[in-house]
Amino acid sequence: MAQITGMSLFKKMGLLAFCLFGCISVLTSALTAYTLYDRLIREYTSKGAAIATAIASSSQEILLDRDAATTQSMIDQYLSIEGVAYVFVADSEGTIVSHTFVPEVPVGLRSLPSSKQLQILPELKIGSFGRVIDICVPVLAGVAGYVHVGMDKDLVVGYFWKAILDMQLLLFVTFWACVGILYYATRRISRPLRQLTEYARKLAAHDFTATIDIQTRDELNLLGRAMQSMGQELSLLFTEMNSEVDKATRELRDHMAYLSAILDNLADGLLVVGVTGEITVVNPAMRALFDLEDMDYSGQKIDEVFPDEVLSMLSGVRTCSLEIVSAELPLSRGRIGKAISSSVVVSEPVTQCLGGVVLVRDITREKELDQLKTDFISTVSHELRTPMTSVLGFSKIIRKKLEQAIFPLLADESSVSKPIKQVRGNMEIIVSEAERLTELINDVLDIARMEAGEIAWRDSDVSMGDVLVQSRNSTKGLWKAKGLAVELYVEAGLPPVYGDYGRLVQVVVNLLANAIKFSDESPIICGIKSDGEYQELFVKDRGPGIELDDLETVFAKFKQVGDTLTGKPEGTGLGLPICRRIVERHGGRIWAESTPGEGSSFHCLLPSNMSGAAVLAETTHCLASDRVGQRSEPASPEGGGGGKNSFSSSEQSPKILVVDDDAVLVRFLGEIFESNGFQVCFATNGEDAVRLARELTPDLVTMDIMMPLMDGREAIKSLRSDPVTQGIPILVITALSGEEDNGGDMALTKPVDETRLLEAARNLLGRRRVCKPCIVLGQRADCHGEDLSLMCADDISFVSEVDFWAKWGRDFRGTVFIPARKSGTINLERLTKLSGVSIVILPSYTRE
Repeated sequence: MAQITGMSLFKKMGLLAFCLFGCISVLTSALTAYTLYDRLIREYTSKGAAIATAIASSSQEILLDRDAATTQSMIDQYLSIEGVAYVFVADSEGTIVSHTFVPEVPVGLRSLPSSKQLQILPELKIGSFGRVIDICVPVLAGVAGYVHVGMDKDLVVGYFWKAILDMQLLLFVTFWACVGILYYATRRISRPLRQLTEYARKLAAHDFTATIDIQTRDELNLLGRAMQSMGQELSLLFTEMNSEVDKATRELRDHMAYLSAILDNLADGLLVVGVTGEITVVNPAMRALFDLEDMDYSGQKIDEVFPDEVLSMLSGVRTCSLEIVSAELPLSRGRIGKAISSSVVVSEPVTQCLGGVVLVRDITREKELDQLKTDFISTVSHELRTPMTSVLGFSKIIRKKLEQAIFPLLADESSVSKPIKQVRGNMEIIVSEAERLTELINDVLDIARMEAGEIAWRDSDVSMGDVLVQSRNSTKGLWKAKGLAVELYVEAGLPPVYGDYGRLVQVVVNLLANAIKFSDESPIICGIKSDGEYQELFVKDRGPGIELDDLETVFAKFKQVGDTLTGKPEGTGLGLPICRRIVERHGGRIWAESTPGEGSSFHCLLPSNMSGAAVLAETTHCLASDRVGQRSEPASPEGGGGGKNSFSSSEQSPKILVVDDDAVLVRFLGEIFESNGFQVCFATNGEDAVRLARELTPDLVTMDIMMPLMDGREAIKSLRSDPVTQGIPILVITALSGEEDNGGDMALTKPVDETRLLEAARNLLGRRRVCKPCIVLGQRADCHGEDLSLMCADDISFVSEVDFWAKWGRDFRGTVFIPARKSGTINLERLTKLSGVSIVILPSYTRE
């Protein structure tokens, strides 16, 4: 309760009254003294003048007769009048005739000036008489003489001071009497005020039981009753407020208990930290995920409790970066968690950041299920792709045999022309449906592997012009079959795009295939242009177009335009979703534009790689050489230039070792290779493959991955580690996509197309002669330079193993020569794992 630290109001009023009373009394006393003094002086002067005049009027003749005795007796009687100090009469010459002085007239009075008029000297100092007022009255205008009356001025002063002292005494008594009365009155007046003050203090202390009793009939009484009424109202309000507060407190307590129960029973781990990194909340699930003790971690730093991965996730969000961070975290006991973190921001009363929060979910089971799903899909794909290879391959072989051997013999038989036509149509349906089923399997596997993040991306600088050319060639059969034309527009001077060449080709092929599928009018325009930072790929057709509402739907999985219940769906509905995932993985975006009835256009925006322009320029020559080399290869069997005529009579047919555990597929591959002039031998598991490769030293090995006894991975590893077989090209043919990194030189995914299979085999057999650099892990003096020149022309580099791994590593494609005496110091196992790398051990060389 506040206390009065200075003088009270009534003390201040008393002091002010004291000062005012003092000032008034002083001024009043001064004015009274002045007035009294002046009036006394005037009165005594007038009294002296009256005495002098009376003497002058009554003694004219006496003075003229110079009767001094009579004059003396007359003036002596005036000495008895109060205030008269002396009286004397002088003749016209100033000689004193009569006087009242005893024994003689003072010296100073003998020379007083005389005047024919009344003359008053206000103050004279006369010896023992003190101060006097001299009044001179002439007799007969001074002819008969002058009368002087002296009035005692000290008497006047005495009366003055006596009156002043009496008055001051009266004022003093009156003042203290007033002070006493004022004090009493103040006490009476202030008592109700003190009661009001005390009552207000009790109200402020929430003491609403206090009462106030003011027994006056004035405003203070009204004020007291008003305050008491106000106190009662406040008491009622406080009672209601306390009730509401108690109710709100109970609700808040229940709510906090509810929230606490939610946090405690939350299946996901919850961690809340402040802006300085101190832990605020850790729920039991979070403690269980990281095997923390059941204790209060509030106030501890994050790095003192949780691993660095949690600290790195919260480092940004707890400083209000407004970024939502998602990552996988290692949990205790080998578990894996999925974490999402974000900032904690409040907007009331002012916007401020309170820290960060992270939610962690144990996804160990999901990861296991996802792995099971991937394994299941891999198994199913293997089980489907292998027979599909046989079905599709044998269908094509049967169709080719019928067209080449059977149907020409029956061409003259009119009775069988109709069955021949039916058989030819049925074979086309079998091949078409097999290809469609293969496409569906491939799309399902692609989207599943992309969602699982198991796609192996082979990024490099890619020329989008080459991508468009290859895509156009790949879809040549489709657009030619429908009598359409595909026009390419490639802007000159395009920088490369950093990405996966094969996946980018897959995007363009999908877009072109869709355009061909839904268009009956030419041309279909496919082009690429650049604004420097980005390159825009576009494919435009003149089909029926897409409704505005369906432009985004077409990128959803299994979503197709139109009514799929009443109309036969075109495709699997997975091509465009796969395109979107590929484009977004490359940092771009894909969208569709269309005007119903006028056609559609699909656009992809891909970031350019300006730094890779020089690299692309260097590799352009190599790619061009590859294409020249491919064109110089014999044409495919279906093109009419294949078969045994692929090799000259003087050239021995290449020997190919086909390795696969599926007997039907082995038979299919064998028929293809044998029909195209290759020598073929077979193995049904990895162990036989390694043994036969060492015995037969084939020119090429086709290797399946999933086989009994020894799988393809182990077999390739074994072949690469054996100096006898490590230089044999290996073509991986597997149902598992993404197996190209298992040490093979090239990989094809089942089902295998005959044309692609032959092109891949011929490419592997001849590619070492086309644009393949050679690297020697050693000095030039360690090997025969002439032998190397025959194999590698002038493209030979001599480097140490350390420099090889530092500069080229996994990006190198070519032949690595290792001097025999250094082979024991080289990491051959690591080299054999490189894709597209052939290893040759050079014999020891001794200079003569």
